[in-house]
Amino acid sequence: MRQVLLAVSLLATLASATLVAQVRWVPSAPGRWKPWMFNAYDDVRRAHGARPADVKEFEAHLLRLTAIIKQTEGFTNPIGFSPDTGGNLGLADNRLSEVPGAPRLTDRPLAGSMSFGAHGVFEYGSGASVKRDDTGERPGVYFYVNDLSQPLTVTTNYAVPEFEKLDVDVVRLAPPESDVLGLPRYGPDSIVLKKSAAPIWAAVPLGEALELATRGIDERLTRERDDVARVQKVYDDIMDPGKREERIAQYKTIASKTKDPAAYVEQMTKAEDTKQKMAGTQLLPEINRAKAAVAKSEQEIAAARGRAAGLAAGDKAAPACYATSGPSLSRFRRAPEAGCDPLVRANWAIFNKVLPRSAPQVLIISGFSTCMFHNPAPDQVGGCTANKKLLEKIDKAALLAWLQ
Repeated sequence: MRQVLLAVSLLATLASATLVAQVRWVPSAPGRWKPWMFNAYDDVRRAHGARPADVKEFEAHLLRLTAIIKQTEGFTNPIGFSPDTGGNLGLADNRLSEVPGAPRLTDRPLAGSMSFGAHGVFEYGSGASVKRDDTGERPGVYFYVNDLSQPLTVTTNYAVPEFEKLDVDVVRLAPPESDVLGLPRYGPDSIVLKKSAAPIWAAVPLGEALELATRGIDERLTRERDDVARVQKVYDDIMDPGKREERIAQYKTIASKTKDPAAYVEQMTKAEDTKQKMAGTQLLPEINRAKAAVAKSEQEIAAARGRAAGLAAGDKAAPACYATSGPSLSRFRRAPEAGCDPLVRANWAIFNKVLPRSAPQVLIISGFSTCMFHNPAPDQVGGCTANKKLLEKIDKAALLAWLQ
């Protein structure tokens, strides 16, 4: 039987290898634009307070963006690849509520995204059984509309470690990057287009940064105190004579259902003795380490509160920055300072409230860096090659005109 299974497995492997070998890219084959898709799920619409008319108009803007892509040289009647675009209403991080302190989702312009991809045309099979297809996975270029958090938080490289457990939108400002094909870039993988001269980020005051740092320590201190209480309870339960007797009584009840009740009770009593001995050698050191961590965090939170209370009014309102070296609390400093990254959050004031909520005011193009700088398949006309060509050829003036 085993030999039969091995033979079947070998035949399946050979068949699969043959199929892969028969797949051939057809760069001269006519492509096709695949049907448009758009998702606006009920929970997303409710969270953003989007009316049906708003959603319809937002989708219409994305379709106009698709039209700009279709008018790009080489994409109107694609050869060798089949493009697709699809849109979504909602934030890139799929949040259905705003970060505490940020404007309500219902008070912001509608946010959403659109993806673009180019499926290479290929053939497989031979002779009369040759088939042509343009499906499968493909690298994408992503167009985010009115979603300021996307370029700021798309990578954790610029997160603030002390804020890791907090629900905040404060990050370190990414270092300046050179333009890509004449388009302004934020961070390694975000092109930002807008008509407003204001930046997409706003500085965070030093006073607020220290308050958040204090909250971060307080969150950690709460977890550490819980750890102490948890381990201490385990130790106390093991060493408590009354609870030991309760466990022994439970063992005697269980013993009546075993083949040798006396042996079972003796065995479990020895296990209790061993557990008490091990508690002293294993749990006590763990309790001491947990208590030391609590003491350290208590010192840190006292220092953080003291520093915050001692800030002059000018320092408290001044922009903050974060140094990547030194003791944790000392990393929060007044900007500007060499080797200290500015602390920022999304600049919601950039949006013109007079415009309809569906109006596209900021466009972020992302997902291009791999294809632009490290094309894994330069010999193919679809995939990364098409993505790079799109960014090279697309009408930049039309993109700016599309924005409001």
